[in-house]
Amino acid sequence: MGNTGQSINISRKWLKASINSGIKLGLDTCSKMLQRLNNPQKNFTSIHVAGTNGKGSLCANLSALGSKNGLLIGFFSSPHLITVEERVRIDGRPVSEEIFDKCLFSVYEASLIQPVLSPTFFEITFLTSLLAFSEAEIDVAIIETGLGGRLDCTRLVEAEICAITTISKDHSEILGDTLVKIATEKAAIYRQNIPLFSLYHSDHEVREVFIKTAGRDLIWFNPKSHNAWDISKEFAISIADYMGWSIDDYKINWLGRSEDNIDWIPGIRCRVSAAHNIESIENELNLLEEEVVMVIGMTYKPNLQETLSPFKNRKKILYTIITEPPKGRKYATPLEEIYDELGKLGQTKLETIHNPNDALKRAKIIARRLNSSVLIIGSIYLIGEIMNYVIDRDSLDLYDVLTIHSPLK
Repeated sequence: MGNTGQSINISRKWLKASINSGIKLGLDTCSKMLQRLNNPQKNFTSIHVAGTNGKGSLCANLSALGSKNGLLIGFFSSPHLITVEERVRIDGRPVSEEIFDKCLFSVYEASLIQPVLSPTFFEITFLTSLLAFSEAEIDVAIIETGLGGRLDCTRLVEAEICAITTISKDHSEILGDTLVKIATEKAAIYRQNIPLFSLYHSDHEVREVFIKTAGRDLIWFNPKSHNAWDISKEFAISIADYMGWSIDDYKINWLGRSEDNIDWIPGIRCRVSAAHNIESIENELNLLEEEVVMVIGMTYKPNLQETLSPFKNRKKILYTIITEPPKGRKYATPLEEIYDELGKLGQTKLETIHNPNDALKRAKIIARRLNSSVLIIGSIYLIGEIMNYVIDRDSLDLYDVLTIHSPLK
């Protein structure tokens, strides 16, 4: 079957249907698929990044630095904010629908070879990215793990450097309920005789996991900054220096995860963060220097009370609007549950608004009345929903908004 409109439609439907397959950790299916696709991952080298928080920001910084050094960079990340194509960036920009569909259809056809294989949504997008990178003849791929590391299909790339950011409790029902178990899963991205960069961890037992795993290949990174975004930039520069890249000044536009160029509410300063677990929320709130009206929405958390604990007695949060992100891999946490937990933590001025866009409009009214800034925080699906609204409201170009750094010169 040729790559006609009909074939594109079939492969898109196949991709959409795969969402229902959920998470299936393991390398077997993806390994077989790569063989059927003639191992596109062998056509370029990769930097492989894992960690609980900050891995996407580190990858975005590395993409920008590589581009500054005259390299054509591919960047695979997840989840996406608005459109699936943004998981597959080349030279800082999401690939076109045409390129994505062409590569997706090749993945679909490969799955039909007997015996038929059923990769997950994540695996399909990962395989699609590798084909796109290979066909574009990129120099280096920056690959962000999906979940954990040991059984994450991204481990199948040809990595010349591996890096691990923070280790904290998230997805404990899958990765384990202790930091040591989580660190063990993530440390497994290490390849023998390949440098493993790791953020220095305060927990002695976590450090021991990395020391035992990588030995002399382990390179500790001890940041000077306490700002999570600045730490990602420092970390990227450290890796770039090891790679022999020149360190020129650069900027990134990593929406919902760094300072950005979006005018979320005209005339009002907005900080937007996809912080959704205890460590990232704590880091984000510690950066608050001014009083804010907060918009918050989260997907299901098995330990909601613990996740929200950093909000206890935060005096700079003047008013909170609790909203509901669209369904992603998980359902939204009921508004009433967040309302009750925040109330117990000393947040008394609360209201619930189901629609995130209406919540943003309400935040604008309250922030002007209180002469404050706005903090939008929580699920990446919440950030994506509000961003999509702002793009439509201001007639912005989607791909320009999703471009994370200047193109290769």
